[in-house]
Amino acid sequence: MDNLKQLEGIIGFKFQNRDLLKKALTHKSFPSDSGLSHDNERMEFLGDSILATFVVDYLYNKYPEKDEGKLSQLKSQIVSQASLSRWAKGIKLGDFIYMSPGEEATGGRKRDSLMSDTFEALIASIYLDGGLESAKKFILNFLINQKRLVVSDTKSKLQEYFQLKYKILPEYKVLRESGPDHEKIFEVGVYLKKTLLGEGKGHSKKEAEQSAARSALKKIRSKKQVRPPKAA
Repeated sequence: MDNLKQLEGIIGFKFQNRDLLKKALTHKSFPSDSGLSHDNERMEFLGDSILATFVVDYLYNKYPEKDEGKLSQLKSQIVSQASLSRWAKGIKLGDFIYMSPGEEATGGRKRDSLMSDTFEALIASIYLDGGLESAKKFILNFLINQKRLVVSDTKSKLQEYFQLKYKILPEYKVLRESGPDHEKIFEVGVYLKKTLLGEGKGHSKKEAEQSAARSALKKIRSKKQVRPPKAA
């Protein structure tokens, strides 16, 4: 209970029903004989939707000049695994999660995917205990302190460049996959015809593709020559 009270102090919310908080902090790996019979996966689902709603509302009002496409890109940045994991680590959420010794031994308390999922479950627990306004207040504390957001869709920028210059789209191919299923790393290459323009890594194919596009754009901006594709 002392640990839960400590977390309440960190997040600035006192639960009427601490069992909701316990459930939000219970990873599926936690032993079933522990007395906590339910994990937090359903709460992750709920928290994800609540987070998306308030992020969209925040962006819609904060950036009245941006169109739907730009707003979608900003939303994707905020609700990304990397962003939520950073927020979770900022409140030391990993210290409070109930998980199996095996999960902990393999770095579960610092794993981005586990951190972001638990953060979403925490949002759901606040909503279930205190209602929408409490959940909104919790989320806004992070949004307000968010560093300045910049639309950075390198895939779109690279596509526009090659459509204009060569009338052809770049292609992305997975070069390698490594790591366990729960923390897989993708390595992706971006090609113009058969010419490799750049490579990138990420915890998802989309993240790796953005990294590869960034590498290709860096090459272009450094004025290295990118040879035009041969006619088919």
